[in-house]
Amino acid sequence: MDYRPLAGISAAAVLVLLGGLAVRAEDRVCLEFTDLRMTLEQNATDGDTEVVLFAKGQDHGLKKLRIVCPDGRIVAEFLGNRRIIGLRVFALESAEPPELERVLRSFPEGTYRFVGRTVEDDCLRGSAFLSHAVAPETQILSPGEDETVPRDEVVVFWAAIPEAEVYLVEVKNEETENALLVEVPAPITSFEVPVSWLEPGVKHQVVVGVRIPSGNITNVQSAFFTAAE
Repeated sequence: MDYRPLAGISAAAVLVLLGGLAVRAEDRVCLEFTDLRMTLEQNATDGDTEVVLFAKGQDHGLKKLRIVCPDGRIVAEFLGNRRIIGLRVFALESAEPPELERVLRSFPEGTYRFVGRTVEDDCLRGSAFLSHAVAPETQILSPGEDETVPRDEVVVFWAAIPEAEVYLVEVKNEETENALLVEVPAPITSFEVPVSWLEPGVKHQVVVGVRIPSGNITNVQSAFFTAAE
C-alpha cells in the first residue's frame, strides 16, 4: 500500500493518522537503570581476577538486556520469555583465568553501555565505567594462619592501605558455610568478631578486601580455628 503524504499534511501528522504504528527512534523516551556497576575484583591469595557486572532495572522486569563494551563488542545479551514477568536484577561474573592480562583484554577499560527493554515494552539505557586500576592488597596481621583463638578474643587486624576507601571483612564458618560480611571505613584496620556469632572448635575463613574509589577490590584470605570449650 502506498502511504504518500497528502498535500499540506506533514510526515508527523501522517504518523498520527496511522494510529501511531510508527514511532521514530529519536522520539522514544528511555528510562534509566536504577543501579549500574562494573568492577575489577582480584583474589591476591589465589591469584585470580574477575570482572563483576551489576544491573538493576526499574519496577517492571526486563525481557531484554544487552551490554556493549567501549570497542563496540557485545559482552552479554539476555533474551527472556515474553510470557514471564521478567528479571529485574542481573549480577554477572566473568571467568577467572590466572592471567590478569587476559581479563583486561577481554574487558577493556572505558564506558560500557547497557540497553534493556521491560515486559511492558519500556526501554532502559545507562552506562557504567570500568577502571583497570587494580586495588592494592593488604596483609592480615591477626589471627595468624591456622591459629587457634578463644571465641571471645577473635579480633581481625590488617595492614593499612593509603588508597583504601573501605575495607570489606568476611568471616565464614567452614562447617556451616554461614558468613558474616561487614564494611569497615578507612582508616580503621581492625574488626572484633562478635562472640555470639562464632562456634567453638571450628575452622573459620577470614577475607579482607581493599576497595578503592573506582569500586575495584583486591582480597586476601586466611584461616583460623576457634578454641574448643
